[in-house]
Amino acid sequence: MSMQNFFVLTPAQRIAAMAFNGEDVAINPRAVDNSSPGVGLNLNDNAADFDPGEAVTLTGAYVAPKRIVDDPEYMTYAPGMIALLLTLPWCSLETETIFAPEV
Repeated sequence: MSMQNFFVLTPAQRIAAMAFNGEDVAINPRAVDNSSPGVGLNLNDNAADFDPGEAVTLTGAYVAPKRIVDDPEYMTYAPGMIALLLTLPWCSLETETIFAPEV
């Protein structure tokens, strides 16, 4: 199983993050498409609407890799995107749990 840290975005937050896309860097948060993905636990102490350790609903959400905020190219070309992402919850999630199996 593959564990990874992901920011969890609502559909509206996904659109807002993608508004920062440019020719140098881009984000395209992937839909959580497993039929029963469960919940994640917020690990971001600075999330605007979540306390540390609070459950984050994954059904109907989108995810983007947390490593984006540590990428120098994103820091240079999309600082607004990073600022937005750092206000969102992030969770350590198993890709096999949140994404439907490929057919």
